[in-house]
Amino acid sequence: MATTSKLEDARRALAAAEASAGLRTALSGPTVRAVSGLALPAHAAPGSQAPGSQEPSPPPAAVGLDPERVLPVPAALAPLFPYGGIRRGTGVQVAGSTSLLLRLAAAASCAGVWCAVVALPDVGLAAAAEAGLPLDRMVVVPRPGPDSPSVVGALVDGFDVLVLGDCTALADRDRRLLASRARTRGSVLLTTTPWPGSELVLDAGDRVWRGVGRGAGVLRTEELTIVAYGRGAAAARRVRVRVRIGPGGVETAAPDEVGANGPTAAPEFVVPVAERSLAQVG
Repeated sequence: MATTSKLEDARRALAAAEASAGLRTALSGPTVRAVSGLALPAHAAPGSQAPGSQEPSPPPAAVGLDPERVLPVPAALAPLFPYGGIRRGTGVQVAGSTSLLLRLAAAASCAGVWCAVVALPDVGLAAAAEAGLPLDRMVVVPRPGPDSPSVVGALVDGFDVLVLGDCTALADRDRRLLASRARTRGSVLLTTTPWPGSELVLDAGDRVWRGVGRGAGVLRTEELTIVAYGRGAAAARRVRVRVRIGPGGVETAAPDEVGANGPTAAPEFVVPVAERSLAQVG
C-alpha cells in the first residue's frame, strides 16, 4: 500500500511539473527513456543494484529523532553527518563533484524513496545508473525553464529526494519557500549551489585520478578530500574518499595508499566518464 501511495504521489507530481513546464503530453508515470542506440549497463534495469556498490550502513540512533526521519549515506561519508545520514526536511549542498552528488542521491534511494534530478542537463541516464540510482524510481528534468518555481514545487510535493542544479529562474524568495515546503513534506534537497537553510555543505577538492599512465588508459577512480561544515556540524569535519568511476561505491581512502601505477594528477579539464551526458529525459 505504501509503495502504491508513493507511486501515485510521484505520478501526480510529475504531471504537475509537466503542466507547469508547458508539456503537451503527460506521462502515465515516472518513466525514463534513453538516447536511441544507447546500451545502459546491465545493472541499470529497474529494481537492480550496481554490482560492487557499497551498501550504506544504517545511521546511528539519535536521541529524540525517529530513524525513519534519516536517509542513509555511503558509510565512508557517515562521519560527516550529525545523525550518520541526511535528516528529512533538510538540504545539503555538494560543491565541486557531480559524481559525489549522485552517489549521495543513490545511497538515499536505497531506502526505497523516489528521486528527481532537476536542472542538471549534463547528467544523463547512464551516469545516474552507474552511480547506483534506481531508474524505475527517478525522473530527470534537465531544463525546468522559466517556470522553475512551479516545476520544483510540484516535485517537492511528490518526491523524497531532489537533486538540484543551478536553477537561475529561482529567486531568493522562491528558494526560501521551497526550503520551507521541503521541511513540511520531509523531502531532502541535494543542491550544487547555496540554498537557504542548508544543514550541511560538502566541499570536494584536492583531486587525484587513478587509472591512466601505465594503467588501463582510462580513469578508474577519483580520490577527493571532503570538508563538511555548516549549521549541522559543530566543527568542520574532513574525510578522504575514493569514488569509483562506473559500478562501485564511495570508500575511505588510506592517506598513504599508492596504486601500482602511482597516483596521476589529472588536468582540470578532464571530465569523469560517469559525468558525461549520455542520455536524458526530455
